[in-house]
Amino acid sequence: MGEVPHILIAEDEEFIVMLLEDMLSDEGYRVTSVNRLDDALNILKTESFDAAVLDVNLRDAPVFPLAARLRELDVPFAFATGGGNDSIPEQFQNYPVLTKPYSAATFIEGVASLVVSAKS
Repeated sequence: MGEVPHILIAEDEEFIVMLLEDMLSDEGYRVTSVNRLDDALNILKTESFDAAVLDVNLRDAPVFPLAARLRELDVPFAFATGGGNDSIPEQFQNYPVLTKPYSAATFIEGVASLVVSAKS
């Protein structure tokens, strides 16, 4: 892990991506965002991340293959969804969920806790 935590945001709503990138950048994080599952899986081949926040449903597919790959790489992540825990498969029920709509403070706290868990 580098000096500045690198966060992956998988989200298909452009406006939300811009807000999240701004919030995290203001807090000192380096952010990479993707809006398609294939792009997210491919970026893991060339970049490393300290944590990730995954919208459950991306434009082209559910995000769970990305979650499985992040789990294999020991990258902590949280799901972001308006559907509650019912939209999360059983094998991922023990991962944090940020329920949409979430506040800026809740989002920043969630990311910070993921980064702390990555360091421990």
